[in-house]
Amino acid sequence: MKKTSKPQQFSDFKFSPAILTAIKQAGYKKPTEVQSTAIPPIMQGRDVLAGAETGSGKTAAFALPLLDKLIYQKREEGEFAAKGNQVRALILVPTRELAIQINDEITAYAKNITPKIRTLSVFGGVKINPQMMALRGGADVLIATPGRLLDLYSQNAIKFNKLQTLVLDEVDRLVGEGFKDEIEEVFKLLPNKRQNLMFTATYPDSIRYLIRRLLKQPVIININPSNDFLIDQRVFTVNREKKTALLAYLLNEFDWKQILVFCSAKKTCDNLVRKLENQGITAVAMHGNKEQRARAKALREFKQGKTRVLIATDVAARGIDIEQLPCVINYELPRSPKDYIHRIGRTGRAGESGFAISLIAHHEYAHFSVIEKHCDIYPSLEREQMEGFEADATAPPPIQRTTAKKKVKKKLSKKKRLRLQEKKEKAKAAEKLAPQKVWTEKEEEGTFKPKTKPASTQKKIVAGSAPRGIRKGQVASISQESKSNSYKNKPEKKSKTGSSSAYKKQGSKPWSKSKSGSSSYKKQDTKPWSAKEAKPTTEKRKEASTSIKKTKKSTPSDNKKKSESTSQSVKPKNASIWGEVLKNKK
Repeated sequence: MKKTSKPQQFSDFKFSPAILTAIKQAGYKKPTEVQSTAIPPIMQGRDVLAGAETGSGKTAAFALPLLDKLIYQKREEGEFAAKGNQVRALILVPTRELAIQINDEITAYAKNITPKIRTLSVFGGVKINPQMMALRGGADVLIATPGRLLDLYSQNAIKFNKLQTLVLDEVDRLVGEGFKDEIEEVFKLLPNKRQNLMFTATYPDSIRYLIRRLLKQPVIININPSNDFLIDQRVFTVNREKKTALLAYLLNEFDWKQILVFCSAKKTCDNLVRKLENQGITAVAMHGNKEQRARAKALREFKQGKTRVLIATDVAARGIDIEQLPCVINYELPRSPKDYIHRIGRTGRAGESGFAISLIAHHEYAHFSVIEKHCDIYPSLEREQMEGFEADATAPPPIQRTTAKKKVKKKLSKKKRLRLQEKKEKAKAAEKLAPQKVWTEKEEEGTFKPKTKPASTQKKIVAGSAPRGIRKGQVASISQESKSNSYKNKPEKKSKTGSSSAYKKQGSKPWSKSKSGSSSYKKQDTKPWSAKEAKPTTEKRKEASTSIKKTKKSTPSDNKKKSESTSQSVKPKNASIWGEVLKNKK
C-alpha cells in the first residue's frame, strides 16, 4: 500500500455540501486521528476495523461517510427504493442509551440533506407495536440492539434484501456472552454482499473469530492512546462499611459540577441513592431494571445539568457522551477489567481534563491489581488514604445480620423460561396420552379396596435362573417349597354339611350392603348361621317350588296358607325354619 497523507480538514474528504454544513453546525473544526484514518477507506467501500480510545470521535467516523454514501444511493435508485420494511444501513449497539445517542447524532448530521434520510432506533424495554408501525415505510439507517432486531424480524416487520452496510459499534461488548448467540443469528439473516465496519475501544481475544468471519481484506486501524493522558486517576483505600461515608464526604467537599458514580449491581444503586438522601445529597439511579422512560429521563436530566449525581451500572459506561463531565467515581469495581477503561472514558473527552476516583476495600485489592495489568497501567497507581477514613491493616470482620435475609426469586433468562415452558407442555401431552382411570361408584363412596396383582404377573422362579441372594442349586427346592406353601395357604372349601368355615373364597369382602343399597363397612365377627346348619342352596329352593306345583287344587283357605308359606320361603331367617317348611309341604 502506498502511504498517503492524512486529511487535515473536513473539506479534504470531498463530502457533499449538506454534510459539510452539518459538520460546521456541530462545531467540529478538525478531524480527529481516527476520523482522518477511517473515513477515506469507508468512502471507498472497504471493510474497516478501527480501535481508538473513548471520546475520540468514532461515531462521526462512520456516520459522516455513511450519510454521504446514502445521498448518492438515493439519487441513483430513487427516493422510495427502501420502502416496504427495507433497510439500507444497520448499526448494532449493545445498550439502549447508546442507540438513542447515535440516533440523535445522525439525525443532527442529516438535518440539511434532501431528500430526507430516515433514521430509526429500536431497542427492548418498550412496546414493540410502535416500532413495527414506524418500520412500515422502511428506514435508511436503523440503529438496533440485537434482541429487539430479532423480535422484529420474527414479526415480519423488517427485511434485509437491500442492506448495503453493517456497522458494529462497541464490538468488544457485542461479542460477549450476553450477545454472542444473538449476533450469530443476526448474521444468518443478512445478505453476504455488504460492507462491514467494526469499531471498538479495546481489543479482546474474543473478537478475533469475528474478524476472520466478517471482514474481507479489512483496513485495520489501531490508534494508540496519546501520551498526554488528560484523566487524573486516583485510588483511595477504605474499610467496606465506611465507603458510603467517604463518598458523601467527597461529594460535599469538592465543588464538582456533576459526578457519575458507578456500581456493579442494580440493587447497590438503589440502596446508595437512599443512603445519600439520608445525608442530604440528592441522586438519581439508572440501571437495567428501570423502565425505559425512567432511564431516558435520568440520562437526559443529567446531560442538561438538572441532576448533579447520577448513580449507574455499566449501562452508562458504553459510548455515552456527556459534555464537560469533571469526575467519575468507581464506588464498586467493574467485574470485567476492560469495563474500567469505558467507565473512566466518560470524563476527559474532547481534549478536556477529568478525574477518575476508585474506592477500594480489602476484598478489592487483588482485583484492582488485575485491572492495572489488563489495562497496561504502568507504573501502578498509588494507594492513598483520606484523613478520617483510613483503612485498617487487616480486613475487619463482617457485620453480622440481626434479621434474616429475605429470599428473592431470581429472574430467569429468556432461554430458561422457554425450556421450562417446553417441559410443562411435554408433561401435559404425556398426561393426555396416559390411560385415564375410570372411577366406580364404590371408589367415589370411599369403599374402594385395591386389588392385588394376578398370579400371572407375579415373578416366578424358573429353573436355571436364580434371583439375587439364591444359589442355582437352591432353585428347585425353593420352587417346590413355594408350591407346597401355596397349597397350605389356600382356604378350605365348604362341604354340603356345613362343617367347613363360613367363607367360600379368600379375600371375600368383609362388608355387606344395607337395605338402602349403600355399602358400609361391617366386620362379620358373628356368622349368620351355625356351622352345623348349611346355608340353603338354589337347588333346594327349586325343589320346594316344584313340590308346591304338584299339590292338588286348593281351596281359598288353602291359598291363604300357600301365600303365608311362600312369604316365609322368600326370606327365611335361618336354615332350620326352611327345613320345617319343606317337610310340611311334602
